[in-house]
Amino acid sequence: MGGIGKTALVVQWANHVTDRFPEGQLFIDMRGYSAAGTPLSPDEALASVLNALGVEFDRLPADLDARSALFRSMVSTRRLLIVLDNVAAAEQVRPLLPGSGSCRLVLTSRRDMDMFRTVHGITTIRLKPLTVVEGRQLLEQVLGEKRIAAEPDAALLLVEKCEGLPLALQILASRAMESHRPLSELADSVAGSSAGSPDNTIAIGTVLSWTYERLPPDAARLFRLLGAHPGGSVTVAEAAALADLPPKAVTDLLDQLTRQSMLEADGPDGYRLHPLIHAYAYELAMRDDSEQERLAAERRLSKVTKQPRQNVDWVNDAPATADRLNRGALADMLAIRLRQAQSEQPDVSFLVHLDGPWGAGKTSLLNLLERRLTNSPDPSVVVPFNAWRYARVEPPWWALITCLRDQLIRARPWWRRPWLHIREITTRVRRSGASYLLAMIVLVLLGAGVIALLGPISFAPTKFGDFAKAIAAGIAVLAALWSASKVAAKLLLWDSARGARLLEQSHTNPMQEVTEHFAWLVEHSSKPVVFFIDDLDRCDAKFVVAILDVVQNLVRDAPAGAGQIPRAASFVVAADGAWLRRAYEKTYENFQGAVDEPGRPLGYLFLDKLFQLSVPMPAIGPQVQSGYLDTLLGVSPGASQELTNEVQEVRARVVSGRTESDVLSALDAASPAARQAVIGDAIAKMSAPDVSDATEHALQKFAPLLLANPRGMKRFVNTYSVLRVLRTLEGNTVAPEALALWTIIRVRWPLAAARRASRTRGRGGRCDHDVR
Repeated sequence: MGGIGKTALVVQWANHVTDRFPEGQLFIDMRGYSAAGTPLSPDEALASVLNALGVEFDRLPADLDARSALFRSMVSTRRLLIVLDNVAAAEQVRPLLPGSGSCRLVLTSRRDMDMFRTVHGITTIRLKPLTVVEGRQLLEQVLGEKRIAAEPDAALLLVEKCEGLPLALQILASRAMESHRPLSELADSVAGSSAGSPDNTIAIGTVLSWTYERLPPDAARLFRLLGAHPGGSVTVAEAAALADLPPKAVTDLLDQLTRQSMLEADGPDGYRLHPLIHAYAYELAMRDDSEQERLAAERRLSKVTKQPRQNVDWVNDAPATADRLNRGALADMLAIRLRQAQSEQPDVSFLVHLDGPWGAGKTSLLNLLERRLTNSPDPSVVVPFNAWRYARVEPPWWALITCLRDQLIRARPWWRRPWLHIREITTRVRRSGASYLLAMIVLVLLGAGVIALLGPISFAPTKFGDFAKAIAAGIAVLAALWSASKVAAKLLLWDSARGARLLEQSHTNPMQEVTEHFAWLVEHSSKPVVFFIDDLDRCDAKFVVAILDVVQNLVRDAPAGAGQIPRAASFVVAADGAWLRRAYEKTYENFQGAVDEPGRPLGYLFLDKLFQLSVPMPAIGPQVQSGYLDTLLGVSPGASQELTNEVQEVRARVVSGRTESDVLSALDAASPAARQAVIGDAIAKMSAPDVSDATEHALQKFAPLLLANPRGMKRFVNTYSVLRVLRTLEGNTVAPEALALWTIIRVRWPLAAARRASRTRGRGGRCDHDVR
């Protein structure tokens, strides 16, 4: 039974026998009846006990049986008292039974634990409600003997209506002590509230409601928010976080609740919340406080406790838009490289490959990159292209052109969209030539013939009915002509996939016209154009090769005879590199062995020729992984003043560095948390022109090891800069010489590098350390 005094009895007894247990006492709230939280599992309880006994959390056994065995071995020779309060089921505490030895275990529960008595020989003590005499003695302790002696009948009525529950009596006595009103008035209120109950007694919830309704607003709000606490002991810092108040102000409110017996003092900085009172507070919070306020209180509490919120939100698997994996620095670097390519060689398309397996976060990185490209002083037009959505559309170039045209129109102000649409249609009419013009002439002649058949229309009033019929017929003819023109446009102006196929079949050099029209669209964009091709690694080999061939031959290259394109589109392709390589190798399997190079199979050769920059998705380091999981679980880590000071010092060293080695040495000297905080500054500094020039100068000594062609040298510089960013994001400050050697291996013998990296990841290490 709740509220009968189990916890109070155990605590009082433990205080009397402290000399019998010289090695200490451990009190664990198992939260078996906590309203806001879940019961404490045996794993969690053992972790708390073992940590209190000196075992660090990172050294705890992962297995429950191993934890239980370690616990029994550590307490077998200790004179220790362990109290497990609020146990809901035997399964919660069975692994915590100490066995033989001098350690003693006491547990409290509302349920019958006869199994422990019969199987483990544990003594069971069943508490009964207070007798009338005991209830009167409790009231005398709070209110004094004189006051009880003055109104004995009222005191007797209070004991009877509360069924001898100490908790209810304590709350009523506290209320009587605060109000200084006669006990008879309180007894009459209790009698009135219990009149409708079957056994003529009062529910403890009613007693609590009387006290709650008389609390000041601030104290009442704090009491409700305490329902979001997991239960057990509440510290001042935790209560201050829940209420979002200064510690001094919240201490005054906690003292008010304590005087009303809603809380019980527990040490110099703690307050104990009875499970029944906790359940009542939780019920009030669910009734009176909004979900937004409750969740905000839980988040503030998690900053103090460093524990997940009790009510963790469901997490979907949609691509993220917020940077929770610290990949914003990588998105910044990619945005800078794309802008540099567009400004230095606007007539040359720049192709980037984001390489990573499914679930590595490629789409999330595209979301971060899109914000940086569109929300900048020199914004770009980003054209999203989901390859999987168009995988069954033939020909592939039609889907690319359609996405580009639609995005360019949407990027214009609404009053300029029709004009661009008309100009684009006119351009397609000019490229389609005689076929479309012939169709339009035929339609016009048909319309003229129909109008001629209708004859002259009389406007005399007597012929008004004929006039209406003629107007209706004319409208029908115009509607038919409009529909016919739309069909002709879809077929002859390649405004549909079927029309695009008809263009390929009817024109002598259709790809020349398509390429020139694509160049016209890019040229008439008010901003640089960047395509984002995603989900290509869900398509079959035929479509993968077809869409990349379109990018290579019809989009990236200038059309023959058309002169130089004033502005070219750039592409970012997010796909698993292994999937793309396999698609090329399957499509051109007859050529395998004929053009392969040592360490560079056919698939690698195709991708090397297609992309100027290949960016592997960064690995998730332990610090980032822990922070990401904390975010999903609702844990908001707080920053200490010491960490804040260290971050400022490390950031100053990073910003003042003149070379890449200076920046790396500043990161090496920092703690993992501080290093994680300044990663963005470090990457920005190493990408600065002065540091980049110094790095390129230092890399010149590796020239004899590079491929003897301009493409190989460019790929070496680009790959080195990308790997430096990735390693920094992973918290790896590998030396420039080691990273340069590893870059050479990746550029010249990518297959060997991939196999080496795969074996190293399988052992839990990093390839850069092996190279070093």
